[in-house]
Amino acid sequence: MSARYQSGRVLSAEAAKTWSTVVSRFVQGSTRPRIVDLGAGTGRFSALFALSLEATVIGIEPSTGMLALAADQAKPNNLAYLAGTAERIPLVDATCDLAWLSHVWHHIRDHQACANDLRRVLRRGGHALVRGTFGDRLDGFPTLFRFWPGARAICEQLPTTRETVGVFETGGFTLAEHRRVPQETAASLGEFAKRTQSRADSALMLISDSEFNEGQMAIEAAAAVERGRVPVVEVIELLVFRNGMGR
Repeated sequence: MSARYQSGRVLSAEAAKTWSTVVSRFVQGSTRPRIVDLGAGTGRFSALFALSLEATVIGIEPSTGMLALAADQAKPNNLAYLAGTAERIPLVDATCDLAWLSHVWHHIRDHQACANDLRRVLRRGGHALVRGTFGDRLDGFPTLFRFWPGARAICEQLPTTRETVGVFETGGFTLAEHRRVPQETAASLGEFAKRTQSRADSALMLISDSEFNEGQMAIEAAAAVERGRVPVVEVIELLVFRNGMGR
């Protein structure tokens, strides 16, 4: 997955702008805010926030393969990467203003331990932003599920928004906001098809090879006859939690 991730999950310019704008309002007014990107992968959001928000960003990632790819890229002085897990974040208490979890929540083994440790590292009033796919909110990916219906069945097994809110509330957080954010994932169906070739999406990894190949052939055929460039827009769920109990 680490070898394919950068090509398959690269942020479009429009998506990068969208998420920088969304996150910026949670760090406005802070002098050199500190952001922890939990499950940073190859650093696509870590680098984006370090450059666009002028924040100190620390990317935490358990995969040595992902970390190696992140470290190989040029990075500004306000960005660092550390090996670590979501359940035991290698940071000092109350030192972060914002925690960013992008499409990582379903990979975490112990959700409650993660929420508890996020409360520890976040300052009072800090926010945890959980961006991703939830089992009860799957209407935001019509293109993906059109060509790979089996991927939807996989995603139906993911944690739900209600379950996720319950975990964070038990950990001392308050749900501040639940947004559905449209993002332009690809400028055209053809561009989207090139990305899916990498099979860098977890759901595409879990379906059978035959189903993946059948869907890939179908999307490439559809892209070949596409008239004009119609962007592929996906709607991503964003849960915003406030650390209201802090230290």
